[in-house]
Amino acid sequence: MKVGKPKSKRVPVRLRHKIEKASAAKQRKAKKIAKKNPEWRSKTKKDPGIPNLFPYKDKILAEVEEQRRRKEEENARRRQLAKEQRLAGATTTDAMEEDDDEFEQFDAEGDELVAEDSSEDEDSMQVDKSSNPMAALLASAKARAAEFEHNEHDQDAMEDSEDEDESDAEDSVKVRKDASRKQFDKVYKQVVDSADVVLYVLDARDPTGTRSKEVEQMVMAADRSSKRLIFILNKIDLVPPPALRAWLVHLRRSFPTLPLRASKPAPNAKTFEHKDLTMKGTSETLFKALKTFAESRQLKRSVKVGIIGYPNVGKSSVINALTSRLGGRAAGCPTGAEAGVTTSLREVKLDNKLKLLDSPGIVFPNSVEGSKESKVQQKARLILLNAVPPKEIDDPVPAVTLLLKRLSSSDELFAKLMEVYDLPALHSIGSDRTTDFLVQVARKRGRLGKGGVPNIHSAAQTVINDWRDGRIQGWTSPPKYAPAEASTTKTTPATKGLVGDQKEIVKEWAAEFKLEGLWGDDSNDTTAPEAMEM
Repeated sequence: MKVGKPKSKRVPVRLRHKIEKASAAKQRKAKKIAKKNPEWRSKTKKDPGIPNLFPYKDKILAEVEEQRRRKEEENARRRQLAKEQRLAGATTTDAMEEDDDEFEQFDAEGDELVAEDSSEDEDSMQVDKSSNPMAALLASAKARAAEFEHNEHDQDAMEDSEDEDESDAEDSVKVRKDASRKQFDKVYKQVVDSADVVLYVLDARDPTGTRSKEVEQMVMAADRSSKRLIFILNKIDLVPPPALRAWLVHLRRSFPTLPLRASKPAPNAKTFEHKDLTMKGTSETLFKALKTFAESRQLKRSVKVGIIGYPNVGKSSVINALTSRLGGRAAGCPTGAEAGVTTSLREVKLDNKLKLLDSPGIVFPNSVEGSKESKVQQKARLILLNAVPPKEIDDPVPAVTLLLKRLSSSDELFAKLMEVYDLPALHSIGSDRTTDFLVQVARKRGRLGKGGVPNIHSAAQTVINDWRDGRIQGWTSPPKYAPAEASTTKTTPATKGLVGDQKEIVKEWAAEFKLEGLWGDDSNDTTAPEAMEM
């Protein structure tokens, strides 16, 4: 059966040209639109150069210019030496064939010429070289010897100047660190001064360590005690419900406190399940409390909510938890597991009545603890608070020692630590115990150097990262409440008369935010499981 003649796939030339013209027009239009796009970027990579805000830009530019000048001088010197060697090599063979008398005569004349070269110019020296090759060779050798000694002297002087520059750089780095701390303090004061409500974010695993009484007094004393301070207990999924309830009861004796689960835990993190405290429920509760306060104030402007706290306690995550309920209409804040993600003051608008101020994390002053601890102990405590970025941790071993000491107070927590790395029980004591623990962790995690030697530093950094991400369980228990402590609490002249009865203040503020009836208000339930000691 004959199928039939197949249809040709050829198209008329007129139609083909029409398609080509339409394609070219479309590409031209796309290029034109792309150039008008503000996010358009050229494909050619440009040298970014040195930023204008870099503190050592002038010094680096001066060093580059100096290196270029030295390179040009070195090239000119090499060309001159090569020229002299060519001139001397062309006449050396003829000069060596002469007799000894003429050699001595040339030697004497060469010495005279060398003495004369110090006072004559280069033109006369070139004439002497052409007329007396042997003398030119001797003069060139002596000139090179003198130049070599001069270069050595310049190199020593340059090394001394470099050492001085390095010491100056170290001093400048210290000054820069101090300046950055002052800058953070300025940002913190700016947040407190401009905010109507201050959210103090605390880590649920160690609320006391991330809390500063001096900061609370500064907030209470600011603007005639018209500002409101609320504790936000973040990372509640890393502590068990009884411990969380005990901390809420303890903190609510000082200021209104809300539990919050701002973000999802890290992979393989050991978390606890809280039935009523979900990410959506806690964020909506906080949002409703802020809206209630904004409506009660009846201000013509937006109510500003400042967020402060230690590095890596989850300040930006709190803002993202509040903005996530808006369906992505508000811009969130960048977050990360390491400290120092937020580097400048950032303002996020929730609606017409609420604005959030995200501040960089700073280590707040705490004179009571600072006077009792050494610098190594202070650094170890800040590392366990995740307030130090991993790049700035020089020695993580003291932090691991402090972590083992805290977890050793609870047999349950210490047993869970051993289960994380699948290690047997440790029998050593003190620093030997830390070394034994880190050696076994290095073998389990493959942190070995040449010859299979355990890398203690790398193993300690692994433990710190696991603690930061919640893979190692550990929490503190609140101190025992003594009613007599309230009457013996010391007050500063700035806060005297402002604080008054703390219970009345907490009750009044809770009414403004309508916090009554929230989970954990039962003050009679103060039981908590055994936990690590501070």
